[in-house]
Amino acid sequence: MKNKNLVIAAVGDSSLHKQWKSGNPAFDLILIYYGNSDLIFFDYTKDALICIKQHGQKFPLIKSFIETNLELVSQYDYVWLPDDDISISAGDLDRLFDTARTYSLQICQSALVSLHGDVSHAITKPERENTLRFTNFVEVMMPLFDVNTLLFLRNDFDLSQSGWGLDATWSHRLNSPKDKIAIIDDITAVHTKPVGSDYSRFKIKPETELKHLLEKYNIAFIIKSYSSILKNGGHKIPWYRKFFRFSS
Repeated sequence: MKNKNLVIAAVGDSSLHKQWKSGNPAFDLILIYYGNSDLIFFDYTKDALICIKQHGQKFPLIKSFIETNLELVSQYDYVWLPDDDISISAGDLDRLFDTARTYSLQICQSALVSLHGDVSHAITKPERENTLRFTNFVEVMMPLFDVNTLLFLRNDFDLSQSGWGLDATWSHRLNSPKDKIAIIDDITAVHTKPVGSDYSRFKIKPETELKHLLEKYNIAFIIKSYSSILKNGGHKIPWYRKFFRFSS
């Protein structure tokens, strides 16, 4: 194994993973194809270190793969788990892994824009003056984990078919770090499908899955931004964080 970075993606018939692999990226790719086409599956096998065919939903499928291949996955340093409709170049992906490693991040993602103008969480939109923002939230759409964090958090992956609620618990489960979870503003990915365009496939409402996970950990879902590292090398603390820090 020459690469220390890994991508694991649950993919359908119109996956964008070929775009991620363009050039000579410094990561290995594992695909879990949940579709029905033998021709597409055969084509995908040529793109990946491992490609398996298995029906199911993203996070339960990834948990199953990790637990079946624990020794393999454990050899990597960082693991990215994108939706298959995320558009990002191989070069930007390599920079994402490098940034995670440089700042010793436990979880991160690139900033996000949408072809349809809508994103699920405003905090993921890019802030152009930043290199990155330390937050308590990274979205289930495309989290990048250091491998130890992934292996620790994976036990809940089959508790949400939609993925909803998993991201709301991650910071809490990691003891709410202030500088280990980040949105990388210097890199932007594009969500190519409308938000919620495929929720009808789930047997339980995503909102119900979110509610159940919040109840499991007895927490509220409150998204926070702690501080930013600016492109000019400076640091920025949101005004409301300055107020509470100096008034406490």
